[in-house]
Amino acid sequence: MPPHNPSIQSYFPSTSSSRPTEATSSSSSSRPGDGFTAAELERALNPPVNPPWRPAHEYDEVEIAELVPGPRRVTFMGRIVNLYDRAMPSKAPNAARGCLKLIVKDNTGAITVRLWYARTPYHLYLGLLVSVWTPHISNGEPGSLAPPSAPFVTSIFPERDRGCHFMVHKNSDDGTLYNAPLRYQVRRPLGGLMTLKSFTDGGYEVEGAKILVCVKSLGPKKKFTNKKGLPSERVQVQIFDDTAEGTLDLWDTSTASAAHWTASNTVLLISSPGWHADRRVKIYLTSSTFIDVDPNIPDAEWLWRFAQRLTRREHVNPPFPEGVFDFEMAMSSPMRVKYLLADIDEFARSAPQGHGPEKFVGYLNVLVLETNIVSNFRRHMLMCNECCGIPIFNNSTSTACKQCDQPVQLRPNPKIIGTLVDETGSTSPGNLILSNLAWANILGQTNDELVSSPVNDLLQLEERLLYRHMTLVFGWAAEEENVGRLCVYDVQVC
Repeated sequence: MPPHNPSIQSYFPSTSSSRPTEATSSSSSSRPGDGFTAAELERALNPPVNPPWRPAHEYDEVEIAELVPGPRRVTFMGRIVNLYDRAMPSKAPNAARGCLKLIVKDNTGAITVRLWYARTPYHLYLGLLVSVWTPHISNGEPGSLAPPSAPFVTSIFPERDRGCHFMVHKNSDDGTLYNAPLRYQVRRPLGGLMTLKSFTDGGYEVEGAKILVCVKSLGPKKKFTNKKGLPSERVQVQIFDDTAEGTLDLWDTSTASAAHWTASNTVLLISSPGWHADRRVKIYLTSSTFIDVDPNIPDAEWLWRFAQRLTRREHVNPPFPEGVFDFEMAMSSPMRVKYLLADIDEFARSAPQGHGPEKFVGYLNVLVLETNIVSNFRRHMLMCNECCGIPIFNNSTSTACKQCDQPVQLRPNPKIIGTLVDETGSTSPGNLILSNLAWANILGQTNDELVSSPVNDLLQLEERLLYRHMTLVFGWAAEEENVGRLCVYDVQVC
């Protein structure tokens, strides 16, 4: 009989069947982890979008002209005068999704800022006041995104590098900081500045050419696919000065700037613009173009006043001026001055030469020779106003602007009251500015009641006003007071 060889299991004591299970469960529950808690893993995989930034080092506050290439912790402030978004799609979780190329300018110089982003949304536009903290300044390489007018470059990635930061000043910006053009000297003409007509007649060949224009109207944002098959956006802004009109094309990221501009109010100083001639001049932004919004120079102030005069002449229903006349004192005074239309015409002609009063209040007795209530109602022009520089007509008290989709409050059309005469002259339809009180006294009802009235009631109202005598409490001021029209505060229908 062969010898029996013991197995290895015979050298170990036998255990019950339940113990291995308990040992296995206990060993699995006490298995050591990787040393990170669930909260730490969540913060690493999904970092906060806008974490609070506290600088760990001191940064030197300098002007842009004082920047020099090299490593140095500096901070500077300025306004965005050019921006372009270069998207770079990536599947890596921590990779940058794109780069915003900005040109930031103060009163001394300009610098190109490459703002990389991954998750943080930056809602930027032209003219926005920003601050930059950076540890390094570089020279712009040939063929890079840095234009000659902004030769230095700083590249920052605030989401990944805690040594840099980018701040937007929206609530603290009063519009007075860094709003002067580069190399501008007080009481000296700005170099390269020309009219829009001179620019199109050959001035575009001048290096550093500048045009000063005012926004006339804002077009809608249009979305389409470009030649590369990528989605793109465009907004066309109509611009003008005292010599010509043109179009400013804003593309993609820069289209957000148009939402912060106002027709006949916003003045733009465009330096080194790109252009091409079609049926009318079209201006666009290049990598070297600067756009200063509402620059603080005398020429911009003059163009703004010129735009206001055009607005008062062309506006279909200008608002009643507030704070210009003291009607309460004039109506409570024991001496009430009655004027004739000939007197007002004489004062209006002599005021620009400085020989007549620039502002006065009084009474005027007139006769209504024409009313156009029903005709304007049938043409859906009973109420009107303007938005984005475009007239809006409707038979309702409010409607949406077709350009900006914002609600617009409508007032009675001034042309529903036609010619008014006295013994010395007459007024043209639509040239009076009437207050809400004056309209209520003339029509005898509110605006809501007017637009909801049937045609027969409007016809009776029109016949009741025709050939009626009215006493107007009016005010007149020269164009320097931003009025330039006869303003009727109150009306007494006789």
